[in-house]
Amino acid sequence: MERRAGMIAADQITRILEKPIREELLSRADAAALLTAPAERHGDILAAADRLNRELHGDRVSYVFNRNVNFTNVCYADCAFCAYSRHQGDQDAHTMSVDEVVAQALQTPGVDEICMQGGLNPDLDFQYLLDITSAVHRALPRAHIHAFSPMEIEFHSLRAGISIEAAFAQLVEAGFGSLCGTAAEILVDRVRRDICPAKLSADRWVEIVRTAHRLGLRSTSTILFGHVETPQDIAEHLGRLRDLQQETGGLTEFIPLIFVPYRTPLGRARGISEMLPADKVKLFYATSRLFFGRVLPNLQTSWVKLGLPRALETLDVGVNDLGGTLLAENITRSAGGRHGQAMTLDGLAAAIRSAGRTPVRRDTLYNVLAVDEQTAPASPARGA
Repeated sequence: MERRAGMIAADQITRILEKPIREELLSRADAAALLTAPAERHGDILAAADRLNRELHGDRVSYVFNRNVNFTNVCYADCAFCAYSRHQGDQDAHTMSVDEVVAQALQTPGVDEICMQGGLNPDLDFQYLLDITSAVHRALPRAHIHAFSPMEIEFHSLRAGISIEAAFAQLVEAGFGSLCGTAAEILVDRVRRDICPAKLSADRWVEIVRTAHRLGLRSTSTILFGHVETPQDIAEHLGRLRDLQQETGGLTEFIPLIFVPYRTPLGRARGISEMLPADKVKLFYATSRLFFGRVLPNLQTSWVKLGLPRALETLDVGVNDLGGTLLAENITRSAGGRHGQAMTLDGLAAAIRSAGRTPVRRDTLYNVLAVDEQTAPASPARGA
């Protein structure tokens, strides 16, 4: 019986991997099956993801010149996976003034994107979000302001007594460019009640992002994986994002964020002492590429969480974007991340070339700004 079950599983994986060739979408059950496939089929899954990625993007890998501004770490959501948040009065709690936000943004002349996010700080109001948006926009008029999560929009609009639509309208008038697709974690309420019970529901997250898209704004999309979620939870999360993208077309990219456990309450409580191993990470990226197919073509890796060498390995399993320079990344560092918080433009381009790919500098919305015409070296054999 065991051998028969293995044969059925192998046949199932083969059928799933044939779907992208026919431009058919994988089901949620297909995604869960890939994530639980026997080890001997992992190579086939990774190769299928690489083929699909090369059909979509050739050998091009994009990146963005951006800077993070985390304007406050005061937050009362108390998410179990977070080591960054503080309560008001804690010794290392901080909140930037509007001038301090602008000063940090101005540390990077010529930057293409300013990414601004903070915690759920009850001492800040919606006017503060408007003020920092308009001030940064005036100081750096050509930079795209990519800011705030659906949770931040919900938190501040409720306290201001205004609708989500009104909040987005006022932000756009102030210079807001696009919405961060963070605070998604896992879009399954059973898991959310476990790891982030104070956050908005999965349905509400989707509704806020849908509203942004309906108003003409774009957003990223994310997932936090490698903690207490199941393969079925991941499949449901991916499915909800793909359903939204088919409805609105407003997602620019999918950014898997691996759980960094080292200094987090969740890591301590559940005995999670290490990040997912490389083979599981690759399988996750490959499954994501195959599941989203052509519906959501941009898949971003995270060098700050994985480290640059491991991030470059994901380019062989479906990834087409290396992310940004970041320049002042704080969230992962606070959780015990070990891979730095900034890269230079030249460093990102050189890393992409070292993987045998062509670097493409892009903007937030994936418009191409420059293609590095240098000849890329032959891609080294993995595992050699």
